Amino acid sequence: MSSSGSRLPGDSDATDRHRSEERAEARLSGELAARFTDYLDAHGEAKSDVVREALDEFLPASERSRYVLPRDPDLADAYLALAGEERRTLSVDVAEDILCRESHPNTPKELIREEVLGPLTDTGLVSIEYGTVAIHPLTPRTEVMNGE
Repeated sequence: MSSSGSRLPGDSDATDRHRSEERAEARLSGELAARFTDYLDAHGEAKSDVVREALDEFLPASERSRYVLPRDPDLADAYLALAGEERRTLSVDVAEDILCRESHPNTPKELIREEVLGPLTDTGLVSIEYGTVAIHPLTPRTEVMNGE
């Protein structure tokens, strides 16, 4: 058994916690470092917990989806927020509310149609007519891969 400075007592090659986890390091400076420190002090949270939560919010959830999704991660997350097992229709207003709340909370509602719904229509998974959004149901990747 080789020794490593990153192992805890009792870790071996087979049980080394660092082999099953991705390690990420970053150095922060300037205003970002100050904001990070202020947040930690104010909330009493561990640095690693804050970084994990921030990455979870930042990285798209759609990358490992079992469904056929748009290639753009932002559009994929938007489609997942709207789609279901069956074909759906929603008013544009309701669709905008869902997207503002679930997939694009930092995008003002007045920009959702132009920046999210418009590009989603180019994917063929969503269409907009007469104030209504029609959403194609979620399609498992295996159906496409098997030629169904």
